[in-house]
Amino acid sequence: MEKLIYQITAINRAWKLARDQWGEDSKTALMLRERKSSLQSRLIREYPNQVFLRLDIENTEGEALYSVRLQSEITLPNGIRRVDAEHLPVRLAEELFTSTELDQLVHRD
Repeated sequence: MEKLIYQITAINRAWKLARDQWGEDSKTALMLRERKSSLQSRLIREYPNQVFLRLDIENTEGEALYSVRLQSEITLPNGIRRVDAEHLPVRLAEELFTSTELDQLVHRD
């Protein structure tokens, strides 16, 4: 699980750099964003008892986001401690998961 979260965070950084350099609609930025979302859905499906979604109510700019949260803190291979695996747009979560899956995944506390 740690390796997968490390990949997600690394791709998220690369996506932000590509978006800033070439624009959010560039092919590189789009590919990286889609890869991150794909890895996030894999993480959620492979570790359903260790990962959940929480609506990010602090994000007031842009689209609605879920924070991909971990049940407990982990340490990545680079030594960084994490309690999340970045953000996933709500619209993508609705494409990647059924409504039944989302009901089970989303914690509303």
